[in-house]
Amino acid sequence: MKAIPESHLLPCATPGKIERLDYGNKYFLLYTPSAPADRILYLIHGGGGDQHAFFCPPFLNMVDHMIAVGEMAPLYIVSPCFYDPAETDKTPPSSGVAVAKFPAELREEIIPLAQAHTGRAFDRSRRFISGFSMGAVATWYAFLQALDLFEGYLPLSGDCWIMGEKGGGSHPRETAAQLMEAWKRQGRLPFHIHAWIGDADIAFPNLDPQIRAMREYPDAFGERLEYSVLPGGLHEYEVIFRYLYNALPEIAPV
Repeated sequence: MKAIPESHLLPCATPGKIERLDYGNKYFLLYTPSAPADRILYLIHGGGGDQHAFFCPPFLNMVDHMIAVGEMAPLYIVSPCFYDPAETDKTPPSSGVAVAKFPAELREEIIPLAQAHTGRAFDRSRRFISGFSMGAVATWYAFLQALDLFEGYLPLSGDCWIMGEKGGGSHPRETAAQLMEAWKRQGRLPFHIHAWIGDADIAFPNLDPQIRAMREYPDAFGERLEYSVLPGGLHEYEVIFRYLYNALPEIAPV
């Protein structure tokens, strides 16, 4: 897994634009690159975080530089928040409830507003979803509930909780079966999942068994499932930025 060049963490001469888009009593942040883009990524924070967790200088500078030097094609990025504004309980059980409901909010509120603002009606082949930790749990729920919206899934350091909290570790085969059935139920649409984690990550004991169990369903997953493990990788945003440095060129190839 390539490391992020130190120069990519400094401000770029051609930065993208950040905007706040409000809907109801919530909002999301939108990154518009400096050059025209025809793909969009929905990138979801971890537990206890918010819209600004990813939209910080190290990550945004990295994306600006990757586009500027031709490592990836220009890409819109949406950073939403799955918590209600009045929610004060951000423990894993409460967060788990929030992310299970979040695909409906993506479908009904966030995606329509993002498309209206960008003036582009992205089809699912050019729409991607990713998230860190609890955001990865949200990414798995999007696969379970909204396969018609996204073709590409990048869960980062998090398992699927359809069988309960940390269910990918405690019930890996049942979790894999639920994911396979969701694919069948939603019309066997084409998709691609690339899961990323470190072997020193606190979520590794939950995600690794799930991925191994998913491999037992080659008709559903097979070549549609990739899995990258960083030796020594921890459960922190700096490591997640490295995963995205390697993943973004896959979803936005030049």
